[in-house]
Amino acid sequence: MINRKLFLCFFIILIVLTSNAFGRDGAPGGKWWHDSLISKKLNLTEQESQKIDALFVENMRRMIDLKSAVEKERFELRNLLENKTGNEAAVIEQFKNLEKTRSAIALERLQFLIRVREILGIKRFRELSSFSESSGRDRRRNNPLQ
Repeated sequence: MINRKLFLCFFIILIVLTSNAFGRDGAPGGKWWHDSLISKKLNLTEQESQKIDALFVENMRRMIDLKSAVEKERFELRNLLENKTGNEAAVIEQFKNLEKTRSAIALERLQFLIRVREILGIKRFRELSSFSESSGRDRRRNNPLQ
């Protein structure tokens, strides 16, 4: 029974620590629409850039709140795991809460991409995605540790 609990704890900690290594979406990071090369390639207008700026600000405000919620859920999970009584049901429930909160972050990222796609249109959005994929391959080629 103790070995099972230790394994469960180790597994949960492993997931918590490695979760940030995954999850790249289909667009370049940062304020890519301010990059002259990308904006020129996409024929981005000033109005479109301003719309994406406003969308970015809204998105970042929500992401800050969601990331804070994830940290709170992680703390609660760590607290339960370090508790000597080790209530397995409470640990599993807290893990579900953490995953639900992480899922909200993924959904927020997806909604941002959907709104960007609405602004750009499908053709330019595909160009943006392919630009992101090719630049990601270049970065990995130049730095295989990424």
